[in-house]
Parts: sequence; structure tokens; C-alpha cells
Amino acid sequence: MSNGEQFRDLSPIFEPKSVVLIGASNNPLKWGWVILSNILSHGYIGSVYPINPKEDNILGLKTYKTVFQVPEEVDLAIVVRPAEAVPKHIEECVKKGAKSAIVLAGGFRETGKEGEKLEREVVDIARRGNLLIVGPNTMGVYSAKVNLLAIMSPITVMKGEVSFISMSGNIGVNLLSMGSMENVGFNKFVSVGNQADVTLEEYLKYFGDDPETKIILIYIEGLRKGKTFMEVAEKITERKPIIVMKAGKSAAGAKAARSHSGSLAGSNMIYDAVFKQAGVIKARTINGMLDLAKAFLHLPLPKGNRVGIVSWGGGYGVVAADACEEAGLVIPNIQEKTIQELDKILPPYWSRGNPVDLVGTLDRSIQPKSLEVLVKDENIDAIIASGFLVGGSGVKFASPEPLKKGVTITGKGVMLDDKGISMEVLAQKWIRSSDEQNINKINELVEKYQKPIIAVTLTSDTKAIPKAWEKNTVVYPTLEAAAEVLAKMYEYKQYLEKRKQNK
Repeated sequence: MSNGEQFRDLSPIFEPKSVVLIGASNNPLKWGWVILSNILSHGYIGSVYPINPKEDNILGLKTYKTVFQVPEEVDLAIVVRPAEAVPKHIEECVKKGAKSAIVLAGGFRETGKEGEKLEREVVDIARRGNLLIVGPNTMGVYSAKVNLLAIMSPITVMKGEVSFISMSGNIGVNLLSMGSMENVGFNKFVSVGNQADVTLEEYLKYFGDDPETKIILIYIEGLRKGKTFMEVAEKITERKPIIVMKAGKSAAGAKAARSHSGSLAGSNMIYDAVFKQAGVIKARTINGMLDLAKAFLHLPLPKGNRVGIVSWGGGYGVVAADACEEAGLVIPNIQEKTIQELDKILPPYWSRGNPVDLVGTLDRSIQPKSLEVLVKDENIDAIIASGFLVGGSGVKFASPEPLKKGVTITGKGVMLDDKGISMEVLAQKWIRSSDEQNINKINELVEKYQKPIIAVTLTSDTKAIPKAWEKNTVVYPTLEAAAEVLAKMYEYKQYLEKRKQNK
């Protein structure tokens, strides 16, 4: 209860035992076919009833003429019909006793006064029958618990512990797809559309209470109930992170938000203040939401803002130091005993300070050894490890002149060792083996010392990063991303400590 507002049980939307699809189609170019295909192909565990008065069978399922012919209770109705036909179908759902409905069509409040009038009519009908409405003007929902992918795009979603509320269907669906490529799994997703009935705050409360949701992502264009949002968010952020990307910051963006979802973007400074007070973590970019999710899922929070940097080359150490300080982090001096331990491992001309410059040595066994020495340092709260993942698919050798003993060159210019094995293949195997050793060491040290370690790869080898993600190693392609994520993690840590002190 907040401001006299009752938060309803949204389980009929996210855990339905039965789904009807009003507007199901045999035409693969229509949403009624795509959505039904998604539901069936992702193994929804409940009953599915296609509704179409002109068809007898769609995708192997018996088709019903109306919702009244469905032989069981309806938990969720998905309405894939034009805006002007929606009131009639919602009336039928209410009479059937359906518990919830997703209205996908646009053409409501976002289009002007006539659309707003039509939207009010739909909501009035729904509320007479206590029918929950998702949307209208939505891309749909996803729920891992019941394998429900009721989405308007043919995508694959990786299951996980992140739940996502989005004011943009396209952005939401795109991030769901990206998650499967970047090792971020989702538990629940909703494209809120116009929020004519169920509001963003209700979804947030539901996800906050959901034990299977560990992190909440939100894409926001504007809030209608800022105070309610803040009250709900404050209760959740003590238990789980809320990561928000706020769009509509510019005049042009605010105008676009009004025509897109009917949202009032408002002052960016006000939103920043609301987020800060509620402990909400603000992502700067859309992709940044996934970056933050990965770190909060797989890394402990830093105890402080002091960052140790270990870099295969000096230049990247300088850039990392700049990125950290710009993000509000500190690059401290390392302890004398740390320097003495590194002296035993590194060449005598190493930097002898933080950042730790590994001076580009080809002996990659130095990398995990140096990392362990640095992570033990009491002056260090978190580490950025640059150049610890290399890949190797781009390794090429020029023909040596003269040829070394035992080395031959084929007619195609491929160098072979004395056993007839390509030296490029051997080099790639060596690099990838070293990468794997570094991945294992990073994970071991994070677990042992409970300090976040973020790897930054400087390679274009697309196979290098997924190998790390398979083991839940947090790795980013840029030093700036690593610094920004650590700063947000420290900010959240400070918020939690402040809340604890104030209790």
C-alpha cells in the first residue's frame, strides 16, 4: 500500500495456467502467428487456445471461434486485434471471467484525444471485471517460470535472475536478445506500453517481491507517479539492485517520449535526485544496463573506492587510471610489501607502483601471479585487469629469413614446426590456454578475497569473451566501462551502508 494505492497480484500475467490468443493466425506475416509460434516453440507449460472464427487449426492446435468456447478458466488473454476491436474482446474476456489480458495494439492514448477516449473505455470495461490489462501499445511479456514468451518478435531468451521493465518494446526485446549473447539471463520481462491499467510501479513491486528475481532493470521515458516509484524502489533496493536507464533527457527526446508512450519526461535533475534518494543505480546507456547487471550478478560489492590496475602494457594502465579518476574512483599507492613481492616476479624495469605495468612480457604466467599479489594488498578494494584475455584467432607469422632449424614452409606460406604442426595453430592454442588460466585465476581470487576483479580485453577475437562469460567472469571491451561499473557498485555499497546506519 502506497499513497492509498493497492498493489494487485500480477501472477495471472506472469504465471498463467492457461493462455488464449485472440487474433491467432495461420499467416506467418501476422503477429497472431508469430506470438503463437513463440509461445509453442519456447515450451509454455500451460494450456494454449488460439481464437479465430475462420480457422479450424493453427500450428497444430484446435482453434476456437470465441473465448466462450474455451473449456477452462482463462488466466491470460492475449489480444492481437486492431484498436477499434479491442473493447469488444475485453468485454468478452470479462464475461468469460479471464484474470488478465495483454493488449498489443497501438492507436490509444499515444495518438491523441480519440485514442485516449478509447483507452479509457477499455480500462473501464476491464476494471468492472477485475481484469488486469498489460498495455495497450505493448510488445508483450516473458516469464521463465512457465516458459512463456508472449512477445511480438521471434527471439530466444536466456533464462536467469534478471527481471526487466521497459517503456519501449523494441529496446526491451533487443536487450532480451542481447542477454543471450552476453550471458545475462532473464527471469521476467514486461513491455509496459501505455500503462493504462497496470502501472510500472505495480510491476516493480511484483518483481521486488519475486524471490527468483535478483536484479531489476528498468528503461524509463517518464514517471507519472514519482512519489510512489520512490517509495516502492526504496523498499526494494535494500534487498536487490534496481538499474535504470532514463531516456527523454533532451528537448527532442522528451517530445519523442510523449508521442511514443505518452510519458512526460520531466527534469533530468529531478529524476537524478529521485534515483539517488531511492538507491536506484542509473545506467548511462542501454548497453550499460547489461554491463551493470553482469557485475552485480557475479561480483561482490567493493568495500571502498580504491582501484588497483594491472596492465600488460603501460599505455593502457595510464588510460585506466584516467577512466577511474573521472568516474570518481581512487588509484592508491600500493604497499611496500606488494612492491617487493612483484619485484620477484616482474622484470627490474617494471613501473613499481599502481598501475602495475607488466611491460608486455611474453611470459603470460606472470599475469595471474601478479594479479594475486595485487589483490592481497590491503590498500586495494577492486581491480581492473587489462590485457588478460587476448583471444588468438588473428595470430599470423611472417616467414623467417633464414629459416630456423626444424621449421619449414608449405607452398601456401604456412609455417610448420618439426612435427608438421602449423606454428600459428600452436600459438593460438597457447594464447587461448593462457586466457583460460587467467579466467580461472580471476574467478578463484574473487571468491577467495571477496574483491571485484574486472577483466578488460583489448582483442577483436569474438571467441575470447564468451569463453569468459561461460564461467561468469566479468569482462568488458573497454577500460571506461570497467571504471564506470566499479563506480556504480561503490555508489550502491555506500547507499546500503547509509541505510543501515540510519536504522
